[in-house]
Amino acid sequence: MCCAAFRLHNEAMSTAISDLAGLSQSLEDLVAGTVAGLVAVKAAPYRVASGIWVREDICAVADHSLRREDRVPVHTAGGDHAPASILGRDPGVDLAFLKTDGLRAQPIPPADPATLKPGALALVVGLTLDVGPSASIGILGAAGGPRRTWRGGTLDHFYRLDVNLYPSQSGAAVVNHAGELIGLATPALLRHSAVAVPLPTIHRILDELLKTGRIREGYLGVGMQPIPLPAGLREKIGHGSPSGLIVLSVVSGSPAEEAGIQLGDILVALEGAPIPDVDELQAALRGENVGRKLKATFVRGGEIVDTQITVAERPRRAN
Repeated sequence: MCCAAFRLHNEAMSTAISDLAGLSQSLEDLVAGTVAGLVAVKAAPYRVASGIWVREDICAVADHSLRREDRVPVHTAGGDHAPASILGRDPGVDLAFLKTDGLRAQPIPPADPATLKPGALALVVGLTLDVGPSASIGILGAAGGPRRTWRGGTLDHFYRLDVNLYPSQSGAAVVNHAGELIGLATPALLRHSAVAVPLPTIHRILDELLKTGRIREGYLGVGMQPIPLPAGLREKIGHGSPSGLIVLSVVSGSPAEEAGIQLGDILVALEGAPIPDVDELQAALRGENVGRKLKATFVRGGEIVDTQITVAERPRRAN
């Protein structure tokens, strides 16, 4: 009996060790397969941050880590290095884009957002100048739809990271179990944990930057706040959103004034999509909609009113 029990114990231990060795090797392979899509960035004189390739000659980095306005030294995992110029910055989602001189690389394959659920493996892989790749492992603590950041930007998906993030991993790649890119790691968009700026957000903002030369924000020229909608009014509107946005102010000469929007109107939909809060409105006013006419649905005096409103570009603040 004792011998048989001892043999079973040894077999179980051997299996466990084999499983752990397999997991360890898989993680090492994931890191090794990710580093080619990374850069180390001299973000400040004494500070190195990570970045990811998003085009063959363009890298994305965490904006908060980039303390330079001039040429930025960029290093690859293979030891190549070159200066890069800053294409543009969007502090609202903590992104900055660098165009490299003479360096080229293939971006990491993208993950499908539809497959990303809470509890999924999240491996953060960064690059340093002294020890090479750095890695942290955790999970997606939360995964959801669009989210407005406290900095005023909009994330197409919200991925909170349950992972230890080292300072050099600001701007690092967040990949799933298959080595596919979820997004860019940053600690600057939540006060209590890190998030992954999702890849669709990175591409959306970069496309806007390359198309227009700047990062635009939509503007209607109204002051609004959420207001509950009675059940009867929701039935009349035709969707189940519990709230809309009541107009508190209209800026003179703004798109809202030109469209005939009045104080007390309640915005309930844009292009047929419910607008229950300010986050949804901001998401609908992303840069690609600047210059477009959108169908806006309001409640005015208990009646449904549709109007066309042209989205303008938000005026720049004076320095």
